[in-house]
Amino acid sequence: MSEYDDAVQKLMADYQQQLEKLGEHQRKMSELTGVGVSQRKQVSVTVGAQGQLMELKFLTDSYRDMAPTELSNLIIDTFSTARDDLIKQQRELMAANAPAGVNVSALFGSDADLTKAMPRNPFMSDELREYVDNGRIPGVSDD
Repeated sequence: MSEYDDAVQKLMADYQQQLEKLGEHQRKMSELTGVGVSQRKQVSVTVGAQGQLMELKFLTDSYRDMAPTELSNLIIDTFSTARDDLIKQQRELMAANAPAGVNVSALFGSDADLTKAMPRNPFMSDELREYVDNGRIPGVSDD
């Protein structure tokens, strides 16, 4: 096997490792849930990884004395709190697993912008940078 074959095999092994990490990251993201509890502990809301309503619990009987609009606002506010909790967890997980130079904060919120999240000069391993810049794989002779 030539030095180039060895280098290609190493790059493919690195790629496979990154794919496995990506799969694990996706699994963890899909398992996240956000929880919100109203200020007076009347209602709790759980949202799933996609922000879908998973559970709505009335923790007291006080909702029976509320006007419909008041109860509706309480549920909406608590849902929003749960969603914010989910987004915080997503941001933390993504930040811990993001490639070097990626601005994870730019991926969230009303002003999310993927173009601001990605680095202008992508991270490359030393071996790949040498190949891109000079057309050589480190440690492999040109002979």
